Amino acid sequence: MRPHKIRYYLERRDPDLEQKKAEILVVYKQVQIINEDPERGPESEKMTTVCVDEKPGIQALATTAADRPPRAGRHRQWARDYEYVRLGTLSLLSGIDLHTGQIVGIVRPRHRSREFIELLELLDASYPRDWKIRLVVDNHSSPCPKRLAGT
Repeated sequence: MRPHKIRYYLERRDPDLEQKKAEILVVYKQVQIINEDPERGPESEKMTTVCVDEKPGIQALATTAADRPPRAGRHRQWARDYEYVRLGTLSLLSGIDLHTGQIVGIVRPRHRSREFIELLELLDASYPRDWKIRLVVDNHSSPCPKRLAGT
């Protein structure tokens, strides 16, 4: 293979990719305009934009010995033993409000649609009932539940 001689060596599988990219960029530009104009803040429009993402497979580790405090003349920083115990993996799901910077997140042992719905319910509870919440979501790793597909 000679990828330096090929214009695109990554295959584009989505024929609507350009349109989807344009729509996402419009959303981010709208957020920028609202954030720069204090009179058009999210409170005045009763809407917010939340960017949601997930990080599955985070290693949960525990140390085998307590951290040692710094000592004058010997150690300038806290010392930590190199041994650890592996406690499995965790999944982090979070959303950041692009207007206020507020982060809403959950950490769960599994990564399923059920946890994604839990995050959406938590986000819904974080804002007043009359607010519109726009979500920017990538292709979530777990399949989209049928009851959310139509909303």
